[in-house]
Amino acid sequence: MWKRILTALVLVAMALGAGCLGGLLHPPVVPPAIVPVEGAALDQAPVYTFPFEDGEETIRVSPDPAVYAGAKAADRQLYLSEDLSEEEWIPIYYLAFINDPHQEPFYEDLLAALREIRDREALGDDHYLELIAAFVQSIPYRTDASVAEPKFPIETYVDAEGDCDDKSLLLAGLLAREGYGVALLYFGEEGHMAVGVKSAGCRYRNTPYAYIEATNTSYVGIPPAELADGTLLSSDPLVIPAGYGNRSYTACGEVETIEHALSASRNHLEEFEVELTARTRELEEERVSLEALDVRIAALSRSGEIRECNRLVTEYNQRAREYNDAIDAYNTLLAESEAAVDLHNHLITHAHDRSGSYLRARAYLAG
Repeated sequence: MWKRILTALVLVAMALGAGCLGGLLHPPVVPPAIVPVEGAALDQAPVYTFPFEDGEETIRVSPDPAVYAGAKAADRQLYLSEDLSEEEWIPIYYLAFINDPHQEPFYEDLLAALREIRDREALGDDHYLELIAAFVQSIPYRTDASVAEPKFPIETYVDAEGDCDDKSLLLAGLLAREGYGVALLYFGEEGHMAVGVKSAGCRYRNTPYAYIEATNTSYVGIPPAELADGTLLSSDPLVIPAGYGNRSYTACGEVETIEHALSASRNHLEEFEVELTARTRELEEERVSLEALDVRIAALSRSGEIRECNRLVTEYNQRAREYNDAIDAYNTLLAESEAAVDLHNHLITHAHDRSGSYLRARAYLAG
């Protein structure tokens, strides 16, 4: 969940001079801003190691302590000298956190580290976007009780933690500076924030953006069924453009295959559960019945009733063959169920590897 937005309406007193306009001219909006604290120091810069594709990557940069300290000490209130609608002042507020000019060297250093990975691995635009998303998603999700408002991106990086708006601001800031068309998705009713990236497919609701959940490792273009606390995203978000670049996400076809495989595996598991439960009950009933029949055959044999004994032996052998065939069929169904479980779990736990997940999803759907 996000933190609250603080606003204040500043009352401006205007003094009239002789024949001219006197007094103070206040800007209509004064958003939060960083004032660097010279002489500040960082105890230790964080080092991030996170999964990406079929391996791990490491990011380490050392942000300017003066800027970080200034962000920590910043007045996070939005001051208004005129009445603005939420659709007007909410974008001003959040974009101020992303675009404070004192953070540009931090963005440059962090993006230099990400570009090194991009160039080394020869990543295209889609994979590079996924790399940036995987990095931000790997930052632990946590709400800082000592901070009632959003963090500046430099804080989220140095603190090595953040909630939905903190991490979304960092992700949107990075993507915007790498030339992607990107926006913040502000869910006022649900108290949530995510990121959208321009996309030709897998668009979220009535927006031109694919959904990116910043709070945990997840696929670009697949919104969560529900948030961690069970909240459902049912409202249309306020879209806050944060970057107008031409780069967009074009891997939606593969993402849709992954989403289809996730849905199919869930449906199959529900069907398997019902069928396996019924077959387990039937097999147990038949096992008990066969054991009772075996006891009866033994009793007939001891009493010398050979004809009836032989008749029941024939029946027993036929039923035993059918029982064993049913066991084989059960085990085949169980193996199919386990394959669906393995596929589903792999896709859920490997959202950092869209290409690998796509290959497994495609193979599963092909049967």
